[in-house]
Amino acid sequence: MAEKKTSLWKRIVGYTAFALFALVATFFLTFPYDTARESLRSIALTQGYALRMGSLGPGLFAVRASKVEISKVLELKAGDDTPAPVPLVIDSLSVGPSFFPPGVAVKLSMLGGDVSGRLTGLTGTRRLRVDVEGIDLAKGNLKASSGVDLAGEIEAHLDVTIPFAGAAPNAQAEPDLAQASGTMSLETKGLAINGGTANITIAQFGPDPTPVDLPKILLGELTGKVKIDKGAATIEEFKSKSADLEVNIGGTVKLAKRLEYSEPNVEVRVKPDPEFQKRLGLLGSALSMIGADPKDPTWRLGRLTGYLGRPQFR
Repeated sequence: MAEKKTSLWKRIVGYTAFALFALVATFFLTFPYDTARESLRSIALTQGYALRMGSLGPGLFAVRASKVEISKVLELKAGDDTPAPVPLVIDSLSVGPSFFPPGVAVKLSMLGGDVSGRLTGLTGTRRLRVDVEGIDLAKGNLKASSGVDLAGEIEAHLDVTIPFAGAAPNAQAEPDLAQASGTMSLETKGLAINGGTANITIAQFGPDPTPVDLPKILLGELTGKVKIDKGAATIEEFKSKSADLEVNIGGTVKLAKRLEYSEPNVEVRVKPDPEFQKRLGLLGSALSMIGADPKDPTWRLGRLTGYLGRPQFR
């Protein structure tokens, strides 16, 4: 019986696939992980953050780190006994290539859920997708690291295309958010602040952040939808309703090449329960300074303008 030969094109595809697999596997197995660890620590430190990793090594076609800890670097003065910040813990973090379409994929596991991102496109316009699923704010050590006792589940999605270009022919390509287009969405379940302390800048009390003891605040089910068309972001829906308060936000944001220079023109309407506002203390006083909505005096109406880097709220 004659031996059946494999067709030429199948052998070419098979050898090519095996060669690519071997190349990628060799890359991740021989990657200088110790050098990468020190480089990442140095980069984080220049941004004012301390970075620690329990392990860093090869994953499934990715570089994988476990027990990643991130915290702000605290600059202590002589005699200052402020305790060191508690780091936020990320259970695992992996970074690897995205093959179809080509790009980079990132995945984080934290707070009982996953955050996955993918940047695709090698030149010109690139597509960024981020999916946040199953995040439970009551899990992990978010309370210890932030000082705020949060609860609730979060699901969010971002899908946006962003042109990349260099200012000069040989310059590194940078994103131009002023030409971005796409969508954003946010949904929460049982969102609440159960207490804690937050440093909040309240315009009526000066430019410096003020430590504020937070009471229990129920935000409930929050839904948000934003559409972005060539740098013009429109808030199609952003509202929540609970026994404590109702929130309704609408308006537009004119995106700039750099996010901090984007110009918001946003209306924030808040309707607090009178008894709840009394429990807010300092925050309740600040809330009472917001003018009443001319169309319905039971609502408070504020406007967010200026720049995202230096917002003005009145």
